[in-house]
Amino acid sequence: MAELRFLQRFQAMVASLQDNHALRVVTAEFNQPATAAELNEARHRFNLTEVMESFYSEVNGLTIQWERSEGKALPDGGLVAGSIDLLPVQEVFGDWEDVIYFEKNDQFQLLYPFDFFVPEACAALYLDGSENPAVYYHYLGEEMISLGLSFGTYLELLLKSRGYWYWQMAVATSQSQGALTTISVEEKNFWRMMPQLFSDFDEADFKRLTRSNHRT
Repeated sequence: MAELRFLQRFQAMVASLQDNHALRVVTAEFNQPATAAELNEARHRFNLTEVMESFYSEVNGLTIQWERSEGKALPDGGLVAGSIDLLPVQEVFGDWEDVIYFEKNDQFQLLYPFDFFVPEACAALYLDGSENPAVYYHYLGEEMISLGLSFGTYLELLLKSRGYWYWQMAVATSQSQGALTTISVEEKNFWRMMPQLFSDFDEADFKRLTRSNHRT
């Protein structure tokens, strides 16, 4: 069987969330494919990788939000919820001044957000001249942490995580090589709740994808 394409796979993910009686899908919106003009506009900023070309040619951004049917908050203050906001390609490679950075020498100037999963944090491409830039977790105005992932591998993990609330922190910790000494509430809840919510969740598979760091 041929591998399902990105749009089909995200749509199948939404269908599985809707079939899960423990969860409620709040939003599931899929944009039309990017036009030739929109892709060309993005190419003026960056030579899109094969995976980027494939994804945005199928769906130029999507938004998926879900939560637990009976109370999404946990006793420790964490959430049982998911949020994905993959931006249109023309926004990703647009101007982020006064949003991500505010001065020309700002350390965040090379970050180009593509998954603004919450208003205060995002996953962003770090355009440092690499042909296949790394993905960073960025908490606006405060920190940036390399996830050690390519755009393509990020999408694979996004599908496996279902966009669980701040799942990126689990990857950030594994890539920090001890720099992050405190495990966040979000990471603890991710590892604890994912197996309870999704019978097909495989922690080993998730960590294998993280370690492999495919440049696709």
